[in-house]
Amino acid sequence: MEISIVDRAYAAQNLDRFAAILVQNVEDGAVVGFVLPFTREQSETYWKGVFSAVAEQERLLFCATIDGQIAGTVQLYLSPEPNAPHRAEIFKLLVHRDFQGRGIGTALMLAVETEAVRRARSLLILDTVLGGAGERLYRRLDWQEIGIVPHHFLDPFGVPRASVYFMKLLDLSNDDL
Repeated sequence: MEISIVDRAYAAQNLDRFAAILVQNVEDGAVVGFVLPFTREQSETYWKGVFSAVAEQERLLFCATIDGQIAGTVQLYLSPEPNAPHRAEIFKLLVHRDFQGRGIGTALMLAVETEAVRRARSLLILDTVLGGAGERLYRRLDWQEIGIVPHHFLDPFGVPRASVYFMKLLDLSNDDL
């Protein structure tokens, strides 16, 4: 497995794969901001927006590849606000169903943390569906729960779900991340 931060050109060349991963995750019930029916075109539109944010250096797009195929992805939003140069947010950790259970989510999250430290971001924030696989992963990776919001969003099937917010303080003096 290889983890890399990709640029807009690479991302655009792989739009089909990104779109397929997002559609498959939504169809499998992932609570990542979309409801069914969710089309390939909607997915492509979403990703084109992400690619623009990557080009503007507002976001970093991480990819995990196995044998040259994108197996998973996650985004690091670098807060541009003047009062938040120390903060970043994690968006949409997605692993293709054919590659789940192989540690890809963990590898992507560790890569995000390492890059956040490199960019002097000491506070990371994310939210995920309460009781889901993401919550279990973030707890294993020592993220701290900061709160639960009942009925925060709808799952892909239209059912209200609670979200749990997590944070992680990173030690900028620690080169071992």
